Parts: sequence; C-alpha cells; structure tokens
Amino acid sequence: MELQLNSLATPTSSLAGNSRIAESGQQIASGQRINQASDDPAGIQVSIGLTREINENAVGLRNVMDGSSLSQVAQGGISQITDSVQQLRELSLQANNGTLNDSDRQSLQKQADALLAGIKDTIGQTSFNGRALLSEESDINIQTGDSSTAINTPDLHSALGDQGLFSLEIGSAGAIDSLDGALSLLNDSAGSFAASQRQLDSMGRSLTDSSISNAESRSRITDTDMAQATSEYTQALVQREVEITLQAQANASRGDVLALLGQ
Repeated sequence: MELQLNSLATPTSSLAGNSRIAESGQQIASGQRINQASDDPAGIQVSIGLTREINENAVGLRNVMDGSSLSQVAQGGISQITDSVQQLRELSLQANNGTLNDSDRQSLQKQADALLAGIKDTIGQTSFNGRALLSEESDINIQTGDSSTAINTPDLHSALGDQGLFSLEIGSAGAIDSLDGALSLLNDSAGSFAASQRQLDSMGRSLTDSSISNAESRSRITDTDMAQATSEYTQALVQREVEITLQAQANASRGDVLALLGQ
C-alpha cells in the first residue's frame, strides 16, 4: 500500500500570493496604480494623452502670462506718455492766457520741450525682452497650445508726430487740438492693449481649468487607491503566513507518519 502526503500550499498559489504582495507593495510605495504598461495597457495610453495635454497647457499658460506681462508693460509706458501730454495741455492753457508776456511763454515752451523729449524716450525705451512695444507696428504672436492670439503694437512716434505733437508750439492756437488728438490716440492704444490682456487672462483661466480637469482625470486612472492597495497587501501577507504555517504543520505531520512507519 502506497502512502501519499500532499502539501496544502501548492507552488502555484505561493507564486500568485508573492506576486500580489509585490504588486500591492509597489503600488503603495509609488502611489501609482499603473507602474508599467502591462498593469493597464488602455489606462496607460489614456494617461499619456492626458499628460501631453497637461504639459501643453502648462507651456501655453506660461506664454499667456508672458503676453499679459508684455501688455502691462506697454500700458505702463502709454500711461506715462498720457500723463506728460496732460501736463502739456495744462502748459498750453497757461501759454494761451493773454496776461503772459513773451518771456513767460518761452519758459513754458522749455518745460514743454522737456516733456516732449521725455515722451520720445518713453516710446523708445518701452520694451519687453528686447522687443519694442511702442515704436513700431507689429503683431506679436502668443501661442496658447493649439490656438494662438496676437498683440498689436503701435508706432506711437509716427502717430503722435502726425498729430503735430513733436513740433508743438505751446502757445499756438492749434496746440490744444493737437494735444486732444494725441490723448485720443493714446487712449485707443491703451484700450487695444487692455483688450489683449483681458483676452489673455480669459485664455489663462481656461488653460488652468483644463489642466486641473485633466490632472484629476489622470489621477483617477493612475493613482493608487491606498486603502484598497493596503488591504490587498495585508490580505496577501496574511494568506502567505497561513500557507507557510500550514506547510510547516503538513511537513511535521508527514515526519511523524514516516517516523511511525519506520518503527
């Protein structure tokens, strides 16, 4: 009569248990449910696509912020010029007062010339990263991912010159009209930059919302459910300990039986 003693824990079940322990342990350590493509081939493809969109949005958002900063610099330059033109208008009102003599008007003209020189300097010096913003007409492209927008820059030196600003005689009859035309032109230019900034701010909010949404979607796909992973890890450890204990008991029993048979 042949006597067979089989182990309660088979090699296959032991390997499967060790695999579950290793997989759960890796998920807990990395915080990722998907650590290699084989974990979830479809999920990893979706995750890659979402990551591409998140990265693209991040670059687009940086571009938008640069564009917004550029617009703010331009508006700051225009604001300085507008203040100077307002001062010129006040000087012109003074110069056209009949109580002043020629010496008074010459003094006012010197003040006006200094303000005009400052306006020219501001136009020439207002720039962003070496790019002139008020001295040449151009379209500055702002890439916001798949789409883009353009910020239009004016040539204020030519435009204000056409208004007669840089040949202004502060006490002349047409000085006020020239200055009012310059103020209107500056207001239009400031409005154009402000509109571009509002558009960029809106794009920035849209890119931010999209990035948050994509990040949440990617997290649901790739991140570990820590409670579940911990539970599975603990369960696999307990099961392995049980198998080891049962195996030890089985081996001890087999030894006892063999010992009895050998007597």
